[in-house]
Amino acid sequence: MKIAALLLALSCSGNGGPGDPAIVTPSNVDLALQPIATGLSSPVHLASPPNDSRLFIVEQPGRIRVVQNGQLLATPFLDITAKVLDGGEQGLLSVAFHPQYATNRHFYVYYTDNNGDILIERYTATSASSNTADPASASPIIGIPHPGNSNHNGGQLAFGPDGFLYIGTGDGGSGNDPPNNAQNRNVLLGKILRLDVNPASQAAYSIPQTNPFVDQPGTRGEIWAYGLRNPWRFSFDRGSSTIFIGDVGQNSREEIDAVALTPSGRNFGWKIMEGSQCRGLLPCNQSGLTLPVHEYPTSDGNCAVTGGFVYRGTAVPQIAGVYFFSDYCKGELRSFRLVSGDATELKVWPISTGATITSFGEDASGELYLISHGGAVSKIVRAP
Repeated sequence: MKIAALLLALSCSGNGGPGDPAIVTPSNVDLALQPIATGLSSPVHLASPPNDSRLFIVEQPGRIRVVQNGQLLATPFLDITAKVLDGGEQGLLSVAFHPQYATNRHFYVYYTDNNGDILIERYTATSASSNTADPASASPIIGIPHPGNSNHNGGQLAFGPDGFLYIGTGDGGSGNDPPNNAQNRNVLLGKILRLDVNPASQAAYSIPQTNPFVDQPGTRGEIWAYGLRNPWRFSFDRGSSTIFIGDVGQNSREEIDAVALTPSGRNFGWKIMEGSQCRGLLPCNQSGLTLPVHEYPTSDGNCAVTGGFVYRGTAVPQIAGVYFFSDYCKGELRSFRLVSGDATELKVWPISTGATITSFGEDASGELYLISHGGAVSKIVRAP
């Protein structure tokens, strides 16, 4: 299975550490999964334009499908399969709609090209309400070399509340990050990048002057944070200036980081640390490192964290402010609430997904969705 390779290659079985927080079953509300779409080809992401009721589902081979009025449309919104290298951890991995999509019709995609490199492109829909986009409208934003390995491509695009485009890249692959890319601020791998895709000039993007490493010698100004192994999925909490990052571990720990957007320039520790544990590959000085708010062992059926979202919808007010996530192999719906920088109210929900969860999705109204690599999308709803 393609994403199985993507995620399983990122994490192998290992042993947990002491002090793992207990996971308890919630008692104040019951949740269920409402089927939305089936028969998709390796779905890996879901997003919606602002104030738009449609769901746009990314298929790893290189298509974006539309669910409108509860129906999966037969014709793809976008089909770029000819220029997407699909297989293992590679493919079309996410889509992000511009905050002013209703007027400029711009959306952005993250994929691995036929050379295996990471490419971010902008496309323009013919109209804001159109269910098809012209592949010929492609405009490259940034290309990131990814030599030598096919794994650890990252894959997330998202616009932050500051209007900038954030990009999550993996460390370049193999085990133990041999080139030490994640700690090297002169390369764009193993990072969260932040770009201004509305530059005053005709350039594809500019570097925000508030980025932490602007004009520093030997450092790429695009970098917002570093020290990440493979931030497959990250998201912004609509109710706060907080970014949640699910960073897939290697041998022992899966981690979720959650920090305010300012200050930036954070080092999340890889490969000095894996979660909160020293690894012995580099001198282990935790000074200046940002450690996870939640971690769990890569054991007992777990293999790779699937980062999700803080619920800010209205259909289930009892779970407002709760962050939902999963593990690809175990497929459980899990959650916690972030309080003063600590993960509290850790829960595993009594919902049997019976699936490998590749991603979560959030629609324009803040409702959440689970995406299974087997081809199904379900909405998280209150149980009858």
